[in-house]
Amino acid sequence: MEEKNKVDLTVGACIIFDNRVLLMLHTKLNKWLFPGGHIEPNESPDQAVIREVKEEAGLDLKLLQYSDMEIEKGPDELEKLALPFHANIHNVGDHDHYCLFYLGTVEDDNFTKNLESRDIRWFNKEELNNLINLPDSIKQMAIKALDLVK
Repeated sequence: MEEKNKVDLTVGACIIFDNRVLLMLHTKLNKWLFPGGHIEPNESPDQAVIREVKEEAGLDLKLLQYSDMEIEKGPDELEKLALPFHANIHNVGDHDHYCLFYLGTVEDDNFTKNLESRDIRWFNKEELNNLINLPDSIKQMAIKALDLVK
């Protein structure tokens, strides 16, 4: 029987501000990635992505994509959650991540760097094309997001 990798539930934030996208050079993986991380027990994906962006970049994330379906909120629906911009499973070395990527923005672009990243910067579309250590899927998502959020 084939042994399966462990799969963790994670979130990532594709943050757009002033025609630029925020990426972090991950300390362990040495790749440019969106801020994000693991969904904690008893935490919704929305709560997780907002928390991770605050921890990793010091920014207050505003999620942008919600369902436009009109559903009257009844006693069974506690909260309307954001829709993922993209979702995938990717490998991070010793295990896999099932990641929900969310599209968001911030009020201002003044971030703070923490120890999870070697660097953190805003990039425009042209700069993304010249960036090394940028996974192709992240580059494609960033470019699509920059086209969507004007």
